[in-house]
Amino acid sequence: MKTYWKRSACPYDCPDECGLLIKTDGKQILEVKGDPEHPVTKGFICRKMNHYEKTVHHPGRILTPLKRVGAKGSGDFVPTTWERAVKEITEHWKQIIQDYGAEVILPYSYGGNEHAIQNKSGEAFFYALGASNLERTICAKAKGEGYAQILGNTQGRNPSIMEQSDLIFIWGCNIAVTYLHAYQNIVCAKKKGAKIILIETYESPAATVADEVVLVKPGTDSALALSMAYVMKQQGLLNNKYLEQYTHGWEEFTESIDAYPPHKMASICGVDETTIKHLAKLLGTAKHPSIILGSGLSRHANGAMTVRCIITLQALTGALGDAKGGIIGELSTGYALDRTLISRPDFQKKKTRTINMNQLGDALNNMESPIHSLYVYNVNPANTAPNQSKVLQGLLRDDLFTIVHERFMTDTAKYADIILPADTSVEHSDITTPYGHLFLQRTYPIIPPPGEAKSNWDTFCLLAKAMGFEDSFWQLSNDKLADYVVEHSKTLRSLWTSKEYEQFQQGYGVLLPIDDPHHYQTPSGKVELINETLGTDRIPHYKENYGGRYPLRLVTAPHVQTLNSTFTERKELLKRRGDMTLMIHPEDALDRNITDGCLIKAYNDHAVVIFRAHVTSKVKKGTAIAEGVFQQKQSYNGYTVNALLSQKLTDYGAAASLNDNTIEIAVYKQEA
Repeated sequence: MKTYWKRSACPYDCPDECGLLIKTDGKQILEVKGDPEHPVTKGFICRKMNHYEKTVHHPGRILTPLKRVGAKGSGDFVPTTWERAVKEITEHWKQIIQDYGAEVILPYSYGGNEHAIQNKSGEAFFYALGASNLERTICAKAKGEGYAQILGNTQGRNPSIMEQSDLIFIWGCNIAVTYLHAYQNIVCAKKKGAKIILIETYESPAATVADEVVLVKPGTDSALALSMAYVMKQQGLLNNKYLEQYTHGWEEFTESIDAYPPHKMASICGVDETTIKHLAKLLGTAKHPSIILGSGLSRHANGAMTVRCIITLQALTGALGDAKGGIIGELSTGYALDRTLISRPDFQKKKTRTINMNQLGDALNNMESPIHSLYVYNVNPANTAPNQSKVLQGLLRDDLFTIVHERFMTDTAKYADIILPADTSVEHSDITTPYGHLFLQRTYPIIPPPGEAKSNWDTFCLLAKAMGFEDSFWQLSNDKLADYVVEHSKTLRSLWTSKEYEQFQQGYGVLLPIDDPHHYQTPSGKVELINETLGTDRIPHYKENYGGRYPLRLVTAPHVQTLNSTFTERKELLKRRGDMTLMIHPEDALDRNITDGCLIKAYNDHAVVIFRAHVTSKVKKGTAIAEGVFQQKQSYNGYTVNALLSQKLTDYGAAASLNDNTIEIAVYKQEA
C-alpha cells in the first residue's frame, strides 16, 4: 500500500507544540517523527510524541457514544448512537433550563487540546447556551498577571536568544520536562561558555544542564530575588542609565530594597548569605543575562508578586532591553490570531456567573444554586482538579447530569452519564498558537477518525443544531472555520509576507517577527517597577504564602514520562514512570523512621494519600515532591496527590495554589 509523509503539530499543553512529520497510508498513522524544516523544533520531539501512533491507534480508544448503566464511577456503559446521545443531552438541558435556568449548566475544559479551534469552540457554544462561565486559570494565570503588572502586554523574549547569553538562571522551570526546545537553546549557550544556574525547590531533571543548583524553600523565591537586588545595589551593580530611561518608579523601588539584606532573607528563603551574594554578583556582572521563568513558583498565595520580584532583577541589570538576554517564559502567539472569531463572546446575550475551575469541588457540592449538568472536554478533573475527594464526591451526585467528550475511559469519564467519543489531532484541521515560541502552524486531517469519533467542533455543531441555534456559524465545517479565522485575523495578515502566508497555508510552521526589546506595552511606555493600580501591592515586596499547620511543604511537579494525566494510556511510559512516589529528604525520613521504598501516608486536613517513599538528598529538608499525575487505579487508596491540595487561589489571576500546601507523613501500616 502506498505511504507518504504529511505535516502536523503536537496538540498538547506544552510551550513547544512541536512540528511533526507523520507517515501514513491515508487510513493509519504508521510513524511519527519531528519535522526538520520546522523553524523552532527542527526535527526534535519528546519521547511521548515519538510514538503518537500508539495513542491514535490504541485499542482502548472510545469509538462510539456510551450511556451509563451502572453506578457512577463504576465504568459500566453500553454503546448508543450519536442521534440518541445528542437527543438525550439536549432534551435534558432544555428541561434543566426550563426548571432552573441555563446557569446551572457548567462547561469544564482546559488544555488537553491546545490548538485554537478545538480549544476555543466550546466557549462559543456555552455562551450561546447561556451557561455559567468557567474561569480557566489552573496553570499559570498568576504568572501572567505578575508579568503584566510590571510589563503589561510586552511580549516575553524568544527562547532562542539564550544562545547568545553568557549567564542563564533557570528559575523554577523544569525545562527538561516541559520546555524541551528551550533546553536545547540552553545546551547551545553552555557549549559557547554560558554559566547555567538552576534555582528550584528540588533538584529537578533540569539540573542535568546546570553548573550550579540552588534549592529554595517553596514560595520564598521573592525573598531571594529582593535580597539579590539588595546586594546588587550595595555593590554598585545597578544599570542606572537603563533605570532612568526605561523604568517607571525606579527611585522608590531601589530605596525599598534596603529592607532585604541577605542576613534577614537567608532564613526565610533557605539560601545562605554567601550564595545570595554569589548569585547577585553573577547577575550584576553578566553582559547578557537571561532568566527563564517557570510556572510552579507562581502557584502560591504570593504567586504574582513573586514573578514581579524576579522580573525586577532584569530591570536592575538592564537586560529587559537586551536583544541577547532578558526574561523568557511568558510568551504568546495568540495575539496574531483573532481567537474571538472562534470563542464568539458576542454570543453571550446576558451576563452569567463565573465559576473558577480550581474550585470545582465547591461548585459541585456547596453552591446555593448548584450545578445540575457538567460538560467535560479537553481535561480530566477527577485527576487534575484540587481537592480531589470533594470533586469525586460531587461527581457522584445522582442529580448531576455529566457528559464527557473523551478518547479514553479516564477517571472522569467513569462518572459520566453520557460519553462522547473524541478524535485526535491527526483527524481534524486546526491552527497552533504555542505559548513558548514565536510561530504559528496550520494543520490538516491526515486520516479519518476511527469509529464514530468526532472533533470538539463537529460535536458542538451537532449540539447547536439540536438546541435550535440558527446562526450560520454552526453551519461551517472545521476547514471552513479555520479558513475564516485565518482570513479575518487582520494582525496575522499584517505580520507575514505573501510567501510566509502561503507556507503557513501549506502546513509549515512559520515564524512571527520579534519585537524591539524596548517596546514596552504598558500605560507609561516603560517597565513599571511601581504599579499605581495595585494599592498596597503597588511596589514589589516580599509576601508570605498560605503555608499551613503541617511541617512539610508539598510541591507538585511534572513527570518526564507523562503530561499531567495525558499519555496514561501508554503502558511503556507508565512502566518507566513507576509507582506513585513522594520524594523526601533523608533527615525528614529518619525523623519518622521512614526507609526508601516503603509505603507512607501523606495527610493534611483534606485527605490521606498513600505513596511509596523516595528518600533523596535532591529534595530540600522540609519539602516533599510529588512528580506526575496518576490515575485512581494506579494509586494505593483511590486518591492521588491532588487530594492533598486546597482550592485556595493566588493573589492575582485567581490561579491554583497547587504548590502552597503542607502535609505530614508517616509509615503506612495496613489494617488487618
